[in-house]
Amino acid sequence: MGPVFDLESRINMRRDEIIARLVELKSDTRIEVAEMRDKLKAKLSELAHIIKEGVVDGWASIGDVAKRKLDHWLATDPRESVHS
Repeated sequence: MGPVFDLESRINMRRDEIIARLVELKSDTRIEVAEMRDKLKAKLSELAHIIKEGVVDGWASIGDVAKRKLDHWLATDPRESVHS
């Protein structure tokens, strides 16, 4: 498995973690939790935009710019500010 597939699997794993966290937080009505949900949704939206712009012909042909953006996306974690 090459580095691109590793990046894809790390992206998919993080995306799944964020989605699972959103499901967990869905019924919590506290303001700070609602803000966290918004941050998580924004994180997913950012990923969708990066993938739409940079993964045009599939993960095997991803460019360096998209790789850097995806690595940065992985490095930033909105969950660090969760206090549920």
